[in-house]
Amino acid sequence: MAVFQALFYLIAILLLVAAALPMPSRRSRGVGLGLLAAAFALTAFAAPTFDAAF
Repeated sequence: MAVFQALFYLIAILLLVAAALPMPSRRSRGVGLGLLAAAFALTAFAAPTFDAAF
């Protein structure tokens, strides 16, 4: 389970970095990537709960 949690945290960090990069053509892209990163981080944070439930 720790590998799953670490992988999701790594994905969240990469998405947050991509969301912070300046992209002049599409302003809403950063918001979408930021929300997706938050979803990955929340899933990684809740991973022990998933493990306990199943």
